[in-house]
Amino acid sequence: MSAVQDAKPLPGADYHQVIRQLVEERANLTRLETRRVVEAILNRQFSDLQIAATLVALSRKGETADEIAGAVDAILSRSTPLQTGFDNAVDIGGTGGDRAGTFNISTTAAFVVAAAGVPVVKHGNRSVTSRCGSSDMIAALGVDVEQRSSAQQIRADLAAYNFAFVATASFHRFAPRISEIRREIGVRSVFNLAGPLVHPAGVKRQLIGVARCSQLELMADTLQRLGREEAFVVHGLDGLDEVSCVGETRVAHIRHGTVETFSLHPRDFGVDACRMQDLVGGDPARNAQLCTAIIEGERGPRSDAVVIAASALLVLSARAGSFLEGADMARTAIDSGKAYQVFQGFLGQGL
Repeated sequence: MSAVQDAKPLPGADYHQVIRQLVEERANLTRLETRRVVEAILNRQFSDLQIAATLVALSRKGETADEIAGAVDAILSRSTPLQTGFDNAVDIGGTGGDRAGTFNISTTAAFVVAAAGVPVVKHGNRSVTSRCGSSDMIAALGVDVEQRSSAQQIRADLAAYNFAFVATASFHRFAPRISEIRREIGVRSVFNLAGPLVHPAGVKRQLIGVARCSQLELMADTLQRLGREEAFVVHGLDGLDEVSCVGETRVAHIRHGTVETFSLHPRDFGVDACRMQDLVGGDPARNAQLCTAIIEGERGPRSDAVVIAASALLVLSARAGSFLEGADMARTAIDSGKAYQVFQGFLGQGL
């Protein structure tokens, strides 16, 4: 289970002791030690250079489940949980770092899932390791992500459209310099791995994409330590942190303390495999255009990728009994115009 917030602050972390442990000893940190380290980073108790060195050292060594869970504990300890009133809400997103340059598949799929009847609280951030994060694309669609990330607005959006968006930067308040340092070092860090796990609404079901196959077991172990009820952790063997429309996807299904692994292929969703270049996106404006075209009914590889992602989340949420059924439901949500209604309603409205 997630660590209980402490009534008093934890003792601070000593940078020199931490860096020696990570670099010279190549020793893992405990969950509590990592929480202290990440709190020191977030509270700017380390210098810029020390923050960068710590994040790179953790990444170079390879983060453990305890270290990721400790980072999650540190981030969540700074925020008040978001009460949405929708206990069955789900989320979909990746850790980033796959360097594939695809458009915002998960964010587009989230609108489709909402239209298919499953409430979605999409949690996302601005770009750190890619050209366009989900928060960047939502903003490019004309949405004030700061205003739409308020608890009151999230509840209103869920009630009206079955969809809401919460920006990481609007809920988990970090010093701006932290994000700048992450961009400057240019590699995936423990914040990428912890990011999908610090969902403000504490969703019980979510689909998480990872950039490396070796991270499947790692993320599954972390989710179990955090007490997550059910999740799919997915990795496209072509390098995607998505359910792949190009080739095979490995899936770790976490459910009530057990983990089952299996493979998926595009044919399981009734679609043809595509090429990686068919899924390439661009800057936020370009990805917003691609998202809009798909929601409006454009067919092709990009639409197939969205249908596949949406289907997986519909299966996870028990809305669909199979991936083929989920794909049919996702396609119907688009072709019927329901996805467009959700999309336009969310874009055009606010309190």
